[in-house]
Amino acid sequence: MPHNVEWLIKDRLILAVISGDMPLEDIAAFNQSVTALLDAGRSPIYMLADVKDLGKFPFDLISVRRASTYLQHPKLGLVMAYGASRIASSFAQLLTQIAGVKLRFVQSYTDALKHLMAEDAEIKALVEANDLPMTL
Repeated sequence: MPHNVEWLIKDRLILAVISGDMPLEDIAAFNQSVTALLDAGRSPIYMLADVKDLGKFPFDLISVRRASTYLQHPKLGLVMAYGASRIASSFAQLLTQIAGVKLRFVQSYTDALKHLMAEDAEIKALVEANDLPMTL
């Protein structure tokens, strides 16, 4: 699974782009990338997850949960996923219910960013101060 995980706003907002198939080994690598940013950032840290090009992934909830320890990170706030297929969003909803994570699905990056800006005034101010694009 090719993935890219980076700060959209340093220490506060992560952009994760996931594409292709996602075997457990790749989920573990993704987990390490996200955890490193969560460890370095300032709570709450939000994540925008672009999953529109996500391919196959394991349906073993227990294994995926074990490989996705970042979901339990104390600094992780709301995760906004966009572009998910119905199957992927249903699976992720189950996983996050088990893990107790705040996850919302929207159609686009723009919708995700607007939702976070409405949710957190500091994120809104940081988006505006950093002149982040409202579309990707």
